[in-house]
Amino acid sequence: MKKLLFQTDSSLAKTGFGRNAKALLSYLYKTKKYEIVQYCCGTDYSNPLLKTTPWKSIGTLPDDPAERRRIGQDPGQARLASYGAHLIDKVIKEEKPDFYFGVQDIWGTEFAVGKPWFDKINSVIWTTLDSLPILPTAIANAPKIKNYWIWSSFATKALHEVGHKHVKTVHGCIESDNFYRLDDKERLNLRKRNNIEEDAFIIGFVFRNQLRKSVPNLLEGYAKWKAENKPTKKTYLLFHTYWKEGWGIHKLAREYGIEKSEILTTHVCKKCGDYEIKGYDGEDKNCPRCFSEKTQVTTNVGYGVREDQLNEIYNFMDVYCHPFTSGGQEIPIIYNFMDVYCHPFTSGGQEIHSRSETNRANYFGHRLQLR
Repeated sequence: MKKLLFQTDSSLAKTGFGRNAKALLSYLYKTKKYEIVQYCCGTDYSNPLLKTTPWKSIGTLPDDPAERRRIGQDPGQARLASYGAHLIDKVIKEEKPDFYFGVQDIWGTEFAVGKPWFDKINSVIWTTLDSLPILPTAIANAPKIKNYWIWSSFATKALHEVGHKHVKTVHGCIESDNFYRLDDKERLNLRKRNNIEEDAFIIGFVFRNQLRKSVPNLLEGYAKWKAENKPTKKTYLLFHTYWKEGWGIHKLAREYGIEKSEILTTHVCKKCGDYEIKGYDGEDKNCPRCFSEKTQVTTNVGYGVREDQLNEIYNFMDVYCHPFTSGGQEIPIIYNFMDVYCHPFTSGGQEIHSRSETNRANYFGHRLQLR
């Protein structure tokens, strides 16, 4: 049995890389053809949560607190350690993998490229490269990477244009079975349970609240749409995101004349795991489902919703709108099943608009052709 070392976000993480890992590794695990070791970015080496995966999972950060403090004295070194640079040689020596996959942003994988072992085993760098111009480090490392896979086709084309014809587009993995349109009765019941008007018109956006995301554009567009169309029914924006990072959403909304009450968001309980859709009024709120105190937060990479819950959240929406300037693979668009959707963008790697077009994890497992 061949051994695969897969360096990326934990498959338990509520991130794009985490979801990609969960989809692909779950498929490969079921084939029973590979021994899998996942090397999980930003996680302690022996984190107990990692033992809950069916395959072996280890973290990229040392367990020893003194060693962690020493690394932390240099922000650059700490960042690389989080991606995996500090322990990678130790892990390679102990695990002796037949295949190494570095699945991260290019700055989170390039430290592996120059290692003595990199060309001695079957190594793959699988990175997003989600904007133009291509980062210089991605171009400089191209000749050193035999198996260089890019999530976005436009970035592959750009690398081909500068002479790196061996680069391939391999989109991230998606498991689509959990995402589908609920019937009208189920959708109405979801609204009732969350005290939302049955006939309200809801426009949704699922994203990580980073400053590069086009939140102001969506707020401005929503305000203009209301001014021009003067809807007679209640309308909402539903933002599935974490409010303690990135944009000050309420401050931006005021600038465009949008009331706080028109913006809904997802809250999840850290204790019971249930979610609630309501207006934002801070973190660490009491949970109305299990009555725990100060356990309800907006969804984030540490505390998110399950796939079936995320499917319900999409079903609150009448329109899904995903504004952005660039992207390696915008997963919510691929999950999209709405009757109406809107995704203005200037460049993108994989913008798939219907469930029938979605590539499944087993397709990518076949593409990998690990032998």
